[in-house]
Amino acid sequence: MSLPGELVDEILCHLPVKPLLQCRCVSKEWCSLIDSNAFIKKNLKKNLECNTGGGLTINAGSDKFYLADFDSLDDPSASVVQINDPIKTLLVDSQFMGTSNGLMCVFKNEMNDVFLFNPTTRKSRKIANSPPQFPNSFTPIESYMCGFGYDEVNDDYKVVKIADLKTNAWTWIQNVPEVCFTSNRGIFAGGSLHWTAISSPTNCKDLIVGFDLELQQFKEVHFPPIKPPLVRVKINIRCLFDVGGCLCITDNYPPHLDVWVMKIYGAKKTWYKALSVKQHKTLGSFTTFSPLAFSKSRSYILLEVDRKKLVWYDLDKNKVRKVRMRGIPVKCNSFLYTESLLKLTIDTPLHNKPVQQKPSNDKQDKNQTKRRSQVCLLHFAFTVELSKELWN
Repeated sequence: MSLPGELVDEILCHLPVKPLLQCRCVSKEWCSLIDSNAFIKKNLKKNLECNTGGGLTINAGSDKFYLADFDSLDDPSASVVQINDPIKTLLVDSQFMGTSNGLMCVFKNEMNDVFLFNPTTRKSRKIANSPPQFPNSFTPIESYMCGFGYDEVNDDYKVVKIADLKTNAWTWIQNVPEVCFTSNRGIFAGGSLHWTAISSPTNCKDLIVGFDLELQQFKEVHFPPIKPPLVRVKINIRCLFDVGGCLCITDNYPPHLDVWVMKIYGAKKTWYKALSVKQHKTLGSFTTFSPLAFSKSRSYILLEVDRKKLVWYDLDKNKVRKVRMRGIPVKCNSFLYTESLLKLTIDTPLHNKPVQQKPSNDKQDKNQTKRRSQVCLLHFAFTVELSKELWN
């Protein structure tokens, strides 16, 4: 007796990606189901909602890259898997710019070449080059102001170079805010990319600048109620992160480091201090750390300390335990991703040409047309398709 198609769909949708790749060999019907766009999106949505099917890409040096199963980080019998060519060649000397729905974005060759790749299926694709009209007068920090995210309203992936990814064309964004950006990689959360900034070199008011991927407009995001340290410090570093889909900011004022989390995106008074660590007591001596992900129970947070070790931090007991998976390199630079069946396929490119951006609701001074910085938005198309190859 065969199961109804709806029941088979529901059962398969709850499987991780690796078994799904193997299940494609069961029958033509199963293969057609798993290959369908509707199933791929449904499986991805389930993984995101249940916080399952996650992984880490780990850069252990200029030419050593690994993958680690997030759910096996505490399994001493599990081990990391080394990434080999062709993905290895793609990652060498590249800059990570973001991840969304299982796709990771990297820049190479002084940020001129943009690639997307899926760590789960090991497939990649090069994005269209920026048009000749793209300015070459950027300062070093401006040229590295980039980001990658997903526009859920328009079902569109976007790469911002300060990109709409369906028409393989570039769009100029004119309403760049008059601030001094202090971070280079845009952090994706709540449908927007985010950078830290200050209002001006003299004022130095801390800001978070967001870029709404649907509206293609900049906005100011509420800054957490961070109080200045009681004792003046020589260095105070604040960095943005995406932890479990939540926008986070670290406030590093040695010997302390605080992590603030935005619980409800865009709401006022939604920031809360998730943890506060003092050197030499909990983590030992450290320069900085990066929050990567919450555990399923949200009782622990995974931290990368000084790009040397991965640890679990107990939010209730203020205790630390090491990650027990075998093969974690001594030197590491880790990024979290969600397993997905998405694959980038080659389509027919359109002519690259500047497209007029929809005007903002805000009235613009005519003198502001001469910007000291510009933003380029890239449009390209790809289809959602399952890899024809089984997991090796």
